[in-house]
Amino acid sequence: MPSLMSKHSRAMYIGLGLSTLFLSATLVGCGSGDESEARIEPPKPVVNVPKPRDFALKVPVEMRNVVIKVYDNFDDSLVLEQAITTTTSQSFTLPYVLNTSHLYRVELSSTPRTLIYDFLSGQYQPFTGTMHALVIVNTSNLTQNIFINPSSEAVYQRALIRSGYLINDTSQDSRKISKLHLELAMKDVNNALLKPFAVDVPNIEPSFQLSALTDQDVRLRPSVYNNTYLSLGYLQQWANRYPTDSYAQFSKNLALDLSDGYLDAKIIHGDPRTLTSLMSAAPSNIDPAKNTLINIASNQTNVRETFATSLKNSVLQLASYYNQPTLNPNGYDLLQMQSYAGGIPAIDSNTVFRINGAGDYRRAVGFADTTATCNGSLYPCKQGITGINIINPNLPSIAYLVGHYADATSGCQLNIRANGVLELTKGTQVFRSTLDADSTDNLLQVDKATHVYLLNSSTTEPDNAALEYTFVQVNIKANQVLGASAGVDTRKAPDQLKSTQLQCSFS
Repeated sequence: MPSLMSKHSRAMYIGLGLSTLFLSATLVGCGSGDESEARIEPPKPVVNVPKPRDFALKVPVEMRNVVIKVYDNFDDSLVLEQAITTTTSQSFTLPYVLNTSHLYRVELSSTPRTLIYDFLSGQYQPFTGTMHALVIVNTSNLTQNIFINPSSEAVYQRALIRSGYLINDTSQDSRKISKLHLELAMKDVNNALLKPFAVDVPNIEPSFQLSALTDQDVRLRPSVYNNTYLSLGYLQQWANRYPTDSYAQFSKNLALDLSDGYLDAKIIHGDPRTLTSLMSAAPSNIDPAKNTLINIASNQTNVRETFATSLKNSVLQLASYYNQPTLNPNGYDLLQMQSYAGGIPAIDSNTVFRINGAGDYRRAVGFADTTATCNGSLYPCKQGITGINIINPNLPSIAYLVGHYADATSGCQLNIRANGVLELTKGTQVFRSTLDADSTDNLLQVDKATHVYLLNSSTTEPDNAALEYTFVQVNIKANQVLGASAGVDTRKAPDQLKSTQLQCSFS
C-alpha cells in the first residue's frame, strides 16, 4: 500500500508540473493575460548603506567640563563639536559617514571650568590645554575607540614634524600630515614608550580605581593589566619628581621630548621651548663607522637602563599603593617580570638601528662604507639623499640635522625640514630645494676623521641657459650645521659652488 501511494503521488506531481509548465509557456508566448501573474520578480539586492560611526572616547583619567571637536584633517572642516560634563563612558555619533581615505583629528579642549582627576591625590585639579589624537577610520566595527592621552599627543606632535613643520613657522598646518607620517610617528612613540595608554579600560575616577583590576584580569587579560599599570606608572614617575600639575606638564614635556622621535631629553634644533625631563640628555651618535644596531644600542645603554629602572620602580610603587602584592600577588609578579626596555641584541644589523626604550637611536650623519665618488665629485659621495620619511638604510640620514638655524648678526636663517625641504633665507633672498632622491641630492665626505660633510640639494635638471643647477649647500661637522650657501654650479655634486649668491654661518 505505501508503494502504491508513493507512485500515485509522484504521478500527480509530474502531471501538475507539466501542466504548469505548458500553461506558463502559453501565457508567455501569446503575451496576453495579467502580466503580474506571469512575471517572476527577481529578489531585491541587499544594499549595505554605510552608517555614521560612533566614537567612544578613551582617556586615562576622568576630565570634566571639556569640549570635544572632530575635524576632517584633509580640509580642516569641523565634523562635530560637543561640550561634555565628563569623559567617563562617553561616546557620540558622528553626523555623517566618514571618508576612509582621510585622517581625522580629535581635540579635547579645556574650558574655564575644566577639572582633571588626580588619581595620586584623589582630588580634582584644574586643567588647561588641548589634547590631540589623529584617527585612521576603522570600519571593522560601528563604534571606534578614540584614545586621547599623553601618548596620542606625542604622536600628533611628532607627525607634525614629519610632515615638515618647524616651531618657527607662522602657523601649524596639520592638513600636511599624511597617513605615512602618522604611522611612522606612532612607531617612533611606541618604540620609545613601549606602547602605553593602548587598552580599553574605564578612565580612573573616584568610583573606578586601579584596585578594580583583579587576579581574574591577570589570568584573562594580562596585557590589559600590564599596560594599565605601565601607562599610569609614567604619571607616577613624573609626579615623584614634579608633583605639581602632573598630567598637563607630563603630557606637554613628553610630546616635546619625543618631537625628534626619541625619548632622549633633546628637542628639535632651534626650538626655543624649555624641556623638563626625567632623564639626562642621551649621548649623540657621532661616528658613521658605528652606524650599526649593536654600536648604537651600546652607546645608549646607560640612559636606557637608568630610565627603565626608574619606570619599573614607579610602576611597582603604584601597584604597592593599591596593595597588589597582597591582594593580587600574581599581578604584582607580572609587573616585576615585565621588561621596561630592550636589551643589547645578539646579532648586529646595518638596516635596523633602534631598540625599545629611552635613548637616541639616530644614525650619525655620514657614511664609512665607500670611497666611491658620484658625478665626478672631488670627495667620496653618496647620492639620492631624502628626508627622513623615506627610510633607506643604505643612504645617510639627515635626522640629526632637522631644525631651524638662525644667525642674529647676519639675519640668515636655514630650515631643514623632516620631509627633506631645505630653505636658506636672508631678507628678501629665498633659496629652496628638496631632498627627493635626485642625483643632485648628495652628501660629500670632506674629512672622514673629523666627520666633515657637505650636503647638496638641487633640481634634477639645470635651471638656466648656462646649464647650471641652483644649489642649497649645507656644511656639517659631527651632526652639527656650521653654515650654508646658495648658488649655482654646472656639476651635480659640487664641493665649492661656482657662483655663490648667499653664504651664511651658523657656528
